Amino acid sequence: MKAAVFKGKGSLAIEEMPAPVAGPGKVVIRVTYCGICGSDVRLFSEGFFPTGLVIGHEFCGTIHEIGPTVEGWSVGDRVTVMPSVKCGECRFCQSGEWHHCVDLKFLGVNEGMPGAFAEYVTTNASMLHHLPDEVTDEEAANIEPCAVSLRAVNRSGIRVGDSVVIFGAGSIGLFVLQIARLAGASTIYVVEPAPSRSQAASILGADEVFDPSSTNIPGEIANLTGGGADVAFMCSAAPSVLQQAVDTVKCQGKVIVVGAGLSANVIPEFWMWKEIEVKGSFAYLDEFPLALDLFKQGKIKVEGMISDVIPLEKVQQALQDLAQPTSQIKVLVQPNQKPGL
Repeated sequence: MKAAVFKGKGSLAIEEMPAPVAGPGKVVIRVTYCGICGSDVRLFSEGFFPTGLVIGHEFCGTIHEIGPTVEGWSVGDRVTVMPSVKCGECRFCQSGEWHHCVDLKFLGVNEGMPGAFAEYVTTNASMLHHLPDEVTDEEAANIEPCAVSLRAVNRSGIRVGDSVVIFGAGSIGLFVLQIARLAGASTIYVVEPAPSRSQAASILGADEVFDPSSTNIPGEIANLTGGGADVAFMCSAAPSVLQQAVDTVKCQGKVIVVGAGLSANVIPEFWMWKEIEVKGSFAYLDEFPLALDLFKQGKIKVEGMISDVIPLEKVQQALQDLAQPTSQIKVLVQPNQKPGL
C-alpha cells in the first residue's frame, strides 16, 4: 500500500509498504478520507512527529479485514475511529478522565501508532464507531474535530442567552459556533481575517463576523454586549489572541483555550481584576459519540468547510501551505484517490 511517512522537520515521503494485517482484536480499514488537523500542521512543521511514522488521525473508511476474536463487525461496514489509546490503569483512567492518561497515545501522532494518511490502517476494534447512512463520509472525517469542539463548549458552561465570541474560523471555531448555538447562546460573534473563513462563519450562523485587522475587537464587543461577552473561545494559535479574548469578555467572564501556539502575550493582572476564568480544553471524553450523533441528527453541518480533497501525493504541499496564513478551512486526504483524478 501507499502511505505518507514523516521524514523529519517539514518533510515526508509517499512510500510503498506492506498493507497491515488484522491481528487478534483488530481490524484493517480501507481509508476513505483523512482530514489534515491543525496539530498535524504544527507537528510536521516543527519536526515533532517520530521519524518514520505514518501520520493522520481524523479519518473514516470501510472495514477491509477482521482479526480473530473480533465480533459485531463485518467487512464493508462504514466506520470512523476514535484515535486515542489509553492505558486504562492510571488514576486518570480509573477516574474517567482518560484523556489525561499518563500514557495517552494517538494514531498518527505517537511512536508505533501508524495513522491514516495511508490506503489502509489497522486499529483496535474497540476504537470503532459505526457510521449510519445519515452521516456522509465528508462529515465522518470531521467527527474528531467536532468532538474537540463539543468538549470546549461543555467546558465553558454556556447558559441560554449568553453572548459568545469565537476567535478563529477554522474547523474547530466553526464547530464551536454551531455547538454554542445548540447550547443556547443567543448572540455569537466571530473574529476572523480570512474572507473565505468569514463567509463560512456567516453561512453557519454567526450573528456578525469581524476582521481584526480593521476592527477594535474589545471595543466593538463591549459596545454590542453592554460591557463584554459572557464567553470567549480561543480557536486560533495566534499569540495575540489570548489577551484579546481576556479583553473581550465581561468581568467574571470565561475564556476557553482550544487552540494555542507555543507562546502567548498575556497580562495576568487583567485576569485578576476582572476575575476571569481561563480554562483549557483538550481532546474529548464521551463527546466523540455525541458528536457522531449530532451529525446523524443533522444538527451539525460541514457546509463551506471542505476546502479541498487531495490524493496522498499532495499531502506534503498541503501541510506546507496550511503552515502559512491561509483561507483554507479543512483539507481532506483521499488516500485511495489516484493522482490526477
